[in-house]
Amino acid sequence: MRLIKRTFYALILLVAGWLLNFIFDTQFVLGVVSGWLMKEGYDSIARYLLNLM
Repeated sequence: MRLIKRTFYALILLVAGWLLNFIFDTQFVLGVVSGWLMKEGYDSIARYLLNLM
């Protein structure tokens, strides 16, 4: 029973960490792409991407 609890707890931590990492990576990529678009003069598209965050 103790092994099952620890395994379940480890799986929950793994999934929570993966989701948190996915959210931060997505924000980072959107920020980089938005910055590049602003540099190239596509301000309206970049502003839309930043508003998604």
